[in-house]
Amino acid sequence: MDLSWSLPTGGTGVGTVVRRNDGTGLPPATPTDGIAVYDGPGVRVVDKGLTNGVTYSYRLWTKDAGSSYSTPVDITATPVERVTAKAQLSVDKKRLRYGQQVTLKARLVESSGGAGIGGERLELQSRRGGSDNWRQVEADQTAVGGRVSWSLRPETNSEFRVVHEATPFTGRALSSKRQVQVTPQITAHLGKTWARQSGSAVVRGKVRPSFRGDSAVLQRRVDGHWHRVTSDRQNAAGEYALRIGHWAARGEYNYRVIAPATAKHRQASSQRLSLDVVRVVTYQIETRGHIVASMDKFRDRVAEIYADKRGWSRAFVHFKRIKRGADFSGVLSQARLVASFAPICDTYYSCRVGRYVVINQDRWRFGTPYFLATGATMAEYRAMVIDHETGHWFGLGHATCSKRGAPAPVMMQQSKGLHGCEPNPWPLPGEIARVR
Repeated sequence: MDLSWSLPTGGTGVGTVVRRNDGTGLPPATPTDGIAVYDGPGVRVVDKGLTNGVTYSYRLWTKDAGSSYSTPVDITATPVERVTAKAQLSVDKKRLRYGQQVTLKARLVESSGGAGIGGERLELQSRRGGSDNWRQVEADQTAVGGRVSWSLRPETNSEFRVVHEATPFTGRALSSKRQVQVTPQITAHLGKTWARQSGSAVVRGKVRPSFRGDSAVLQRRVDGHWHRVTSDRQNAAGEYALRIGHWAARGEYNYRVIAPATAKHRQASSQRLSLDVVRVVTYQIETRGHIVASMDKFRDRVAEIYADKRGWSRAFVHFKRIKRGADFSGVLSQARLVASFAPICDTYYSCRVGRYVVINQDRWRFGTPYFLATGATMAEYRAMVIDHETGHWFGLGHATCSKRGAPAPVMMQQSKGLHGCEPNPWPLPGEIARVR
C-alpha cells in the first residue's frame, strides 16, 4: 500500500504515527494498538509484504512533543493482483490516397480470458516512414469492453501502435505495429495540345503534400511501356516544371509524371497527357474575280475543315492561316477565271496549281449533281473539295474506287461521279499515311 498524507499547517505537530489491523475491518483503537506501519516526520509510507485479497484498516495520528495526539484519520484498502493486459490495434485501410481517412480501432483486454478492460488510458503513437522516433498522436480512456477508436488523415507512410502504461491494477501493454501507406496527389498539365517537331513544351504540376527536393519524373509511353524522359526537383510548395522538345518524328506522344516511391510515400502518377507533334502548314485566303459568296463563311468553313479530326490533321498537320507569305493560298475564284491559273484547269471544276488551291465559286455554292444525287450534303461536298485539292498540294494524285459500297478516297474525283463508292469528304487511312 502506498499511503500519503498532508500535515497540519501552523500547528505544533512533530510527527505522524500509522498503525493497521489485518482483516478485521476495524482500525486500531489507539496509537499503540495493531501493527506499527510508520512513526516519523514524513508524509508518505509504502507498506510492503501484504497479501492480495486481505482487507487492511489503517489509522493515522499526528503527535506533538508532549505526546499529545490529534484526532485520527482512517482508511481501508484491499490489495489485488495486477491484471496482465494485452493491447490490440487494427486499421480499416492499409493503403490510401492523400486526403483520405483511416480509422484505427484499439482494445485493451485481459491476457487470460480476453475480457475487455474499461477505464484505462491508451495512447496512440506513430512514426513516419524513414523515421525511428515514435510520437504521441492521440490518447483516450477505454470504454466498456476496453475499446477506443480514432480517425486520422495521415500525410505520409506511417506505422501505428498503442501503448498502455502500467497502473496499480493493470500491467503495461504494447500492441503490434500497423502500417498505413499513403499515395500523394500529383497533377500535371501541358500548356498546349500540339507543338512543332522542332519546338518545345513544358509540363507543369504539383505534388501534395509537398516533399521539397524530391523528384518529379516525366515518362513517355513507348511500345506499351513507360520510359524516363527527364526530371525536376519539387520546390517547397511541391511544384515542378519539365521541358520537352525536338522530337524525332511527328505523331501523338503520351506522357505522365510520377513521384517515385520513397520511405515517405508510395509512387504517385499523374493523369496521362497527350501532345501532338505536328508539321505546321500556313495558308492564306485569296479571291479571284467577282465573288458573291460570303468570304467570312468561306474562311470559317475552310478553318473548320482543316481543324477537323477526320481530315488532314490526322496526318499530324496543323493548318494556320496568316495574312501573307503562307505556304499555299486557298483561292475562292469566279468560275470563268479558274482556267486562268493553268491549262489543266477549266471553268466547271476546282483545281490545284503550284501553291494555289483554287475553289470554283460555282461548285462552292452549288456542288455537282453527281455528288449530291447520292444524298450527300453541301457541307460534305465543301469538305471533300477542300480536302481533295489540298491533297494535291501535298503531292497526292488521283485515286479510284476500290470496291463498290466502300467510302470513296478523298483523292477520287467525286465531283465527276462515285463509280459505286459512297461519298466521302475525308482522307482514308492510306491517304493519311502517304502525307505523314
